[in-house]
Amino acid sequence: METICKEKNAEGRDLYKKIEDLVVKQILTPAGSSILHKIRTLGNDATHEVKPHSEKQLGLAMDVVEHVLNDVYIIPTKVEAEFGV
Repeated sequence: METICKEKNAEGRDLYKKIEDLVVKQILTPAGSSILHKIRTLGNDATHEVKPHSEKQLGLAMDVVEHVLNDVYIIPTKVEAEFGV
């Protein structure tokens, strides 16, 4: 997510604010940002509290990130190529 935020010039001093800026820039939906904040918290727990997470939680987190990549990069590129919009 940090890479997406950087590439999309999201403003803010932390990931929370950068994700919120992506909503303001209409790159993410409010619902999408809510889900990403849950994943962000999961990452913070793993990093700062050395809290392990279940395989199911990690798989879901990967699904969310894959969905964001699809929405932000892949689908718009395909639509542009097909429709020129």
